[in-house]
Amino acid sequence: MAQGIAWPALHGGATAMTLALAWQLERSQWWTPDELRRHQQRQLALVARHAATTVALYEERWAGLDPTDPAQWHRLPLVSRADVIAAGPRLLSRRYPADHGRIDEVRTSRTSGEPVRVRTTEVVHAMWKALTLRDHAWHRRDLDAHLAAIRYAGPEVARPPDGARSQGWGPATAALAPEAPMSLLSVDSTTDEQVDWLARVDPVYLIVYPSVLGAIARRVAERGVRLPSLRQVRTISEALSADTRALCREALGVPLVDTYSAEEVGYLAMQCPERETYHVPAERVLVEVLDDAGAPCGPGEVGRVVVTDLHNFASPLVRYDIGDYAEVGAPCPCGRGLPVLNRIVGRRRNMLVYPDGRTAWPLFTVACREAAPYVECQLVQDTAGAVRLRVVPHADRPIDEDDRAALAAALRASLHHPFDVAIEVVDRLARSPAGKLEEFVSYARTGITNSCDSSSP
Repeated sequence: MAQGIAWPALHGGATAMTLALAWQLERSQWWTPDELRRHQQRQLALVARHAATTVALYEERWAGLDPTDPAQWHRLPLVSRADVIAAGPRLLSRRYPADHGRIDEVRTSRTSGEPVRVRTTEVVHAMWKALTLRDHAWHRRDLDAHLAAIRYAGPEVARPPDGARSQGWGPATAALAPEAPMSLLSVDSTTDEQVDWLARVDPVYLIVYPSVLGAIARRVAERGVRLPSLRQVRTISEALSADTRALCREALGVPLVDTYSAEEVGYLAMQCPERETYHVPAERVLVEVLDDAGAPCGPGEVGRVVVTDLHNFASPLVRYDIGDYAEVGAPCPCGRGLPVLNRIVGRRRNMLVYPDGRTAWPLFTVACREAAPYVECQLVQDTAGAVRLRVVPHADRPIDEDDRAALAAALRASLHHPFDVAIEVVDRLARSPAGKLEEFVSYARTGITNSCDSSSP
């Protein structure tokens, strides 16, 4: 901010660029789908040409193909997470534009295995900040209000019972509301510690993983705890279930806003301010949802999510198969021309496999919750004919034989098959290094080693 100017705000440098981008995004969201596609194709051609001529991975894979020709786009091979990991320096551009600013490395958090590493630039970071500001505007957040977060904070950081306090929500709002109160608690804490902490800090907004939110909402209802200042909950990082969204409304009495993102590409879809569906930020990424034959899915169809980063010229990600599945939505009644996703289904390993080879996305949490009381659960499928429900009981209410029978019956009914069901009582459920929990994991046909199947975090 210019010296001696307090109001109206007068910013320069990186802040001015972010605000200029936010101003453009405020207008482009109302363009028609055709207008958005035309502008997106212009940017897509630039990043694809750059990748084809300066990145070894694409020079090898795209031999004989023109990535700037829309008619040849579907012929470009998909790039998997394994491809990105194996490529290493062959994914790094030899001649990225110097005016895109400093390069940083981003690495994903993985449930198991080696993380994905990519390089990003200041241009990418500026786009992330501008989209964050649009999300805040969509959901009418008060940037000066108290924000609390329960998430991965690193080893021995923001430990219970007190967590950590700071000022400012983060880089996107640092210049606009530098003194906004921020409270952080490590996700490596018990549900009761989290509820006690929330009651003490009494935030206006809360950011949390869906699985953690579900446990908090149930415990708040059981204990009769009130969070009088809370206006909105934001969920990140995990697939959000309808069960958790309903629990938030019932137990906390506030709306839930979900975000779909990935560390290596940023925002992929953000919840509409008027509905519970998601808008893809077409100004930032091209998101394709493809069926098993590689054809685009239509409204109501579920397919794999394939992403192209439109602005990363350091480590271009073009037709990147991120490993997730989503359901395509129809144009949104809100009037925004941005593409729509109805729901984010989850990862390939979150797909149930039946003995006859059929697959489906399992819906079981509501039925299990009605069958017996528990803190949280995880369903694991080791073979096509058998599943295990791993259950964390309440400290004062163990899981008895009647509960086991009721849970097994609920699972068979909700999964529509007489699976062999084992009920496994554990003290805690394992989470990823970043504190995330997958409510369902199938190893039945993937050949993945179950390296996270233990009762310790």
